[in-house]
Amino acid sequence: MRKTLLFIWLLIACCHLAIAQKNKVDSLTAAYKKTKQDTTLVQLLQEKSGKVYLTTNRDSGMLCARQSLALSRKIHFEKGEVRALSLIATYLNRDGDLPGSLKITFETLPKAKEINDIRAIMSCYNTLGLTYSALKDYQKALDNFYEFKNIGEKNHVSDLLVVAYNNIGREYIDHNKFDSAYYFIKKAYDFSLKNKITKDIGYPVRSFGIIQFKKGNYRGAIDFYNKSIKSIPGRDNHYLLSEDYRRIAEAYQRENKIDSCIYYAKQALEQAKLDKNPEQVMRATTLLTDVYKSKSDFKEAFSYQQIMLNAKDSLFSQQKSLQIQNLTFNEEQHRHEIESAKIAYQNKVRFYALLSILGVLILIAFILLYANQKRKKANDLLHHRNEEIEIQRKSLEKTLEKLKTAQNQLIQSEKMASLGELTAGIAHEIQNPLNFVNNFSEVNTEMIDELEAEINAGNISEALSISADIKENEKKINHHGKRADFIVKGMLLHSRKNTGEKQLTNINVLADEFFKLSYHGLRAKDKSFNAEMITHFDENLPKVDVVQQDIGRVLLNLFNNAFYAVNQKQKIASADYKPEITVTTSVENNYIIIRVKDNGVGISDNIKDKIMQPFFTTKPTGEGTGLGLSLTYDMVVKGHKGNIQVNTKEGEFTEFMISIPFN
Repeated sequence: MRKTLLFIWLLIACCHLAIAQKNKVDSLTAAYKKTKQDTTLVQLLQEKSGKVYLTTNRDSGMLCARQSLALSRKIHFEKGEVRALSLIATYLNRDGDLPGSLKITFETLPKAKEINDIRAIMSCYNTLGLTYSALKDYQKALDNFYEFKNIGEKNHVSDLLVVAYNNIGREYIDHNKFDSAYYFIKKAYDFSLKNKITKDIGYPVRSFGIIQFKKGNYRGAIDFYNKSIKSIPGRDNHYLLSEDYRRIAEAYQRENKIDSCIYYAKQALEQAKLDKNPEQVMRATTLLTDVYKSKSDFKEAFSYQQIMLNAKDSLFSQQKSLQIQNLTFNEEQHRHEIESAKIAYQNKVRFYALLSILGVLILIAFILLYANQKRKKANDLLHHRNEEIEIQRKSLEKTLEKLKTAQNQLIQSEKMASLGELTAGIAHEIQNPLNFVNNFSEVNTEMIDELEAEINAGNISEALSISADIKENEKKINHHGKRADFIVKGMLLHSRKNTGEKQLTNINVLADEFFKLSYHGLRAKDKSFNAEMITHFDENLPKVDVVQQDIGRVLLNLFNNAFYAVNQKQKIASADYKPEITVTTSVENNYIIIRVKDNGVGISDNIKDKIMQPFFTTKPTGEGTGLGLSLTYDMVVKGHKGNIQVNTKEGEFTEFMISIPFN
């Protein structure tokens, strides 16, 4: 009886909500027709965007939000501008454009605080929480959701508090903290009933279902999901319908009710298609694929698997694009922070420099007064000190000369040491083209005998065919011979002293060869080691004037470090860890960009600033000299006027980015 009453209450609440939304839009429409005030039009556009289209037609909703923004700026309506921006950030978040959403939210939040627009401030914190939740940053998501909640409680914004409590609960569900999750979801539900806030009651109802599902109460979960469906106004929120139908299907799958599972999974797929959401399509078709496989209906399983793979490919390409945008955005923010800190540091240095100069001037004045009285004695003392300084200067010059000689010897030793490490890799890599040369030479010898036999037999057409095959084989012999010649020249170039002569170089070819040589060098020392080598080379990359020996050395250092990092992680990681090294080349703003990324042990923040220093190494004694990255820095920055940057997270990845200018 209680469940029936709840269903009836939800239906009535949804009807009231739809009527209330329509009345508000109709009221604003009538007011605008009567007054023709631009501020009223802004409110009407935002009411449509935030209440009517947000869950039903995102394209129309975004259009209304942008129109209200343009009009607000035109009439200098600050409150309208801030709320329009917060709506645009919300739409970008729902469309998956997390970097765009973050950027607009960061710009909007200070403006909302300046004019004390509480609802806009809360909307910004909610959007930040949802964005960080999607990025799997659990702590930042919770921090922003709690800020969202605290402002709502302080200012008694009842309708948004239901969303705040539920979002905190959902974040705890995702991390299996069910007690904390239940507390906040129950609070959202009770608060909604107490204050007769009907529009968002479906969210805590759905959250109750997720908790029951995770606890194994699948029948209870299905009941809550059905209540959630009935709470959706107009049944036109395709995203939430797809979510609820899929969760019902998953519950039936756990209960081994396959037919019911298939029915609801197909309902979920249809709603996902209407929402044009590849993630929901992928989830629904993955479920259908698994169910049909369990029934041995491989035809249907294959059909849904193809849809799932297409959706996965679409989602993957979107995610890669968003990751790149997100990294670019974070890097830009980081540069701004560094620049601000640098300016503050420079101001501080100037202040202390002025104090120092003032102190020096006072000291000089005192010395001059004292020297005026004892000039002769001071002159004798100065002469004596000058002699001592001259002696010290000559001694320092000799010491400096010795240090330069030692440094050159260390550099050459380091190069020869790495050459020794590469010997096995070079031997393996050069063996392939030599095998091709030998094999095709033997084949050509046999084919020449056949050619002579066909000529003697008068079979001219057969002879011409064999001749063409011999010609093709000769081209292949020539190709692989040149490749072997390239490897040998690279080894000789690496070993001899640097001449500093620049030449036009294909960076893609250079990177590919040293990538393979580095890998086979490590494999020669450890046969058990394997890693996936991924390359993304820009085919339109122009040749660039570089000292080929130096850039080869730079690439070799980075590849060796990357393979070492994943090898170290493989020794301590779980069995499902897969070492990966990715090399990417591109052109950006008259710079050749080379990125080397590994998913190895990463670099801790406390030593990140030291890795370019000479003789600093993280490797055990005897395994590293500490000169590799120091020389790399000198060759890129000083030798080629380029840049080298490192982006890393301890325990997860390291990425070095080399930028080389070209004309």
